[in-house]
Amino acid sequence: MTEKQIPRGFDEAAVSARLTESVTGVDGVTGLAPGLRDMIANAAARVMRRSGSEPLRVEVWRAGEDLNVRVDAHLDDSRPVTEIVDELFAVIAVDLRAAVDGPIGEVDIDVRIVSRSH
Repeated sequence: MTEKQIPRGFDEAAVSARLTESVTGVDGVTGLAPGLRDMIANAAARVMRRSGSEPLRVEVWRAGEDLNVRVDAHLDDSRPVTEIVDELFAVIAVDLRAAVDGPIGEVDIDVRIVSRSH
């Protein structure tokens, strides 16, 4: 990718942190679960006898002009799942537009409900 093709105004860590705060603030979301990257990091840490990993977060990454978002969440039963997921999609859309300086192509949002508790 040449310098002219590199998308401007996208800091993966900052956008992920912003979305994590917004997603965990949605009523009915009780926490995040480890995504694939976190599980791999934890496995590697155990093999290398290190402890800890990065805090759980919403994963956001860019593929060209397109954005990918992965949320692995624990929910409570205070609201219907569809209502919570609809709000997650709305929060993510608003935050992405506010956090990313420049064009946003397609947005692929993958929400995985890991558990639902009382």
